[in-house]
Amino acid sequence: MAVPVRFASRLMLVLALVGVVPVLLLGGLASRANRDELLRLVGGLQTQAATDLARSCSQLVLTGVDNLRMAAGYLPLETLRAQEASAVLSIPLRQLGSLNLLVLVDGQGRAIAPAVFSSEREGEGSRQRVTEDSLALFSRQAPVRDALSIGAAIGPPYRTPGSSGGRVALAVRADEEASRLLLAELSLAEMGKRVEELTREGGLAFIVDAQGVPVASPPERQLSEEERGLVAEGLARGGPVVRTVLGVDGIEYLAAFAPVPNLGWGAVVGRKASMAFAPAEHVRRSTFFWALMALAATGVLGFVLARGVSQPVARLSEGVAALAEGRYDQRVPQEGRDELGLLARSFNHMADELQRRDAELRRWSEELRQRVDERTRQLREAQDQIARTRRMAALGSLSAGIAHELNNPLTGILGLLSLACEEVPAQSGVGQSLTMALEQARRMARIIRELSQLAEQERAGAGRPLDPSQPVRAALHELRDDFQSRGVSLSCELNEPVPRVLGHADQLQKVVTNLLRNALTAMPGGGTLSVGLAAVEGDAVCLSVKDTGKGIPESMRERIFDPFFTTKDEPERVGLGLSVAHRIVEAHHGRIRVESAEGLGTTITIILPAAGGEAHLT
Repeated sequence: MAVPVRFASRLMLVLALVGVVPVLLLGGLASRANRDELLRLVGGLQTQAATDLARSCSQLVLTGVDNLRMAAGYLPLETLRAQEASAVLSIPLRQLGSLNLLVLVDGQGRAIAPAVFSSEREGEGSRQRVTEDSLALFSRQAPVRDALSIGAAIGPPYRTPGSSGGRVALAVRADEEASRLLLAELSLAEMGKRVEELTREGGLAFIVDAQGVPVASPPERQLSEEERGLVAEGLARGGPVVRTVLGVDGIEYLAAFAPVPNLGWGAVVGRKASMAFAPAEHVRRSTFFWALMALAATGVLGFVLARGVSQPVARLSEGVAALAEGRYDQRVPQEGRDELGLLARSFNHMADELQRRDAELRRWSEELRQRVDERTRQLREAQDQIARTRRMAALGSLSAGIAHELNNPLTGILGLLSLACEEVPAQSGVGQSLTMALEQARRMARIIRELSQLAEQERAGAGRPLDPSQPVRAALHELRDDFQSRGVSLSCELNEPVPRVLGHADQLQKVVTNLLRNALTAMPGGGTLSVGLAAVEGDAVCLSVKDTGKGIPESMRERIFDPFFTTKDEPERVGLGLSVAHRIVEAHHGRIRVESAEGLGTTITIILPAAGGEAHLT
């Protein structure tokens, strides 16, 4: 649809430049001018409110210091005894309603008498309730050293959980020569009430200390990233700062910061930006409304002008897009005898030709793909078979040589070791060593015997027809004691009758025995072993051995039929069991398949052709 979009876009662009752009430009300029003016006026009001709140906070704290200094001046603090301190300090505590507690300490900050505080509940007046936690905070924040050096000091503010106003620890010295200090906790609950009044009806207000930590704010309210940035800028500048910030509630505020004189704190007051900039927002909405009206008029006019040309070209463009997507059934209406009609007829003819040629190409491609896949599969199987046959042939030759060269000497060694074990006491050190040597020699004989089987399979011949369930039952009977000793439960499904197979019973029994031994080794802690034998459509026999052991890792599955490869932890296993089984199954023109998931067990399936089958299984 490139042609109609380009034509319509050009027409719409010209009409938009005439009717829409001027409206948007003038409206945007007017909205920006109104917003800047409102920012100046409303921001100035918020700055004045923040300055008033900061001055009130400074006046409250400094008045508290002056009142505490006056109380220390007219009370005989230096001569008071411990039992008199509480009664004396209760007098200024009742007079000074903004103090939560008073306590008299010595020059090392140790209390001469217990702290005196009012029994009023929190919320009555401007006092706050004194608790063990608040006393602990007060003792840590009390500026004892500063008061001893300069006569009077104000500690950093702190808050208790759930309160809107903080607290400040104050300290004054009784007189210039006195060694005792009068400590007081000043309540900022009055500032908390002022903050709550300012936050009503969508307002924003809070007081922070010199580190930007809220001192007076609504309970449990946290500062957003932008609010902390405003506070940090104001504290660093030491003067008023006005800008819009996004609160933790997701609402945008026009906020002003003002420093608290003499304390290094700061006060922030703001109101919702939607309320502050409501007139500018009204201008912006009006601008968008008239811009939409102009855009609608432009669309109607452009539609009327472009319809006569854009519709035929649009249908042709849709046909081209359908061809690109492979949809050849869509045709363009052939209307009129002009150039567009001739173009539509040419396009339909081209679509017919493309559909015919695409069908031929798809048919040829599918046939070629099937042939390539089939040849690739056959080549891969042939390569795997050749490689396995070469390995097994080489191993058979090696096995024959090893068996021939080592059997006779090893037989002599076994005989001599047996005679030596009979003559030497079994409990002696020499007897134990001879017993171990005899066991290892027998193990060597077993390995040589298994290697010899690889070479014997080449000369075994075709065999004779037999019932496949007989070697399976014989192998199960041979290992029945091992099942019980290892705690393995056996499940057998030997469906009968099954077709007879052509082969050697002893070799097939050897295959089943090796598979069962592998399954037992994979379940050292016990498990379930399932053995099944069934017919496959009357032309083959399927034998399956399934265990619930630890399984075979995916990275090792391709090597499990290689000679001397094993995943077992038992030292007597040499890794020839599956190799021998695979060789015997191939000699019987069968297939062996392994399915395993690590940690979920292993299933080995053997498929043997029924007796009389002429073709090998594939």
